[in-house]
Amino acid sequence: MPGRHDTDTRGPHVTVRPEPPAQPSLLPDWMRNPPPPRVTLGDRVTATLLRVPGAPGIRRAWWTWRDRQRLHERFPNSFKIVAFFVSWTLALVLLLGAYGLVALL
Repeated sequence: MPGRHDTDTRGPHVTVRPEPPAQPSLLPDWMRNPPPPRVTLGDRVTATLLRVPGAPGIRRAWWTWRDRQRLHERFPNSFKIVAFFVSWTLALVLLLGAYGLVALL
């Protein structure tokens, strides 16, 4: 019940259960204590590049630019309408071009 604590004595239905006994884990040792991750070539190159002055700022700017909200995310319906007409026009141009090539033969 909300607002009730273990020290609340308003009713007999409040029970405090003891914690279950500690049981040994069934996981193997390599899962309980995994080895530290290996340092790959990419990690070494990244660490070397980040030592260049100004590189962390460029990296943060790149992340900010990459995570910006794209135009199709801001205006999804308008983008769908424009994309429909662009694709329709492209399909019509390709069809007329193919018809023109067949007519030349």
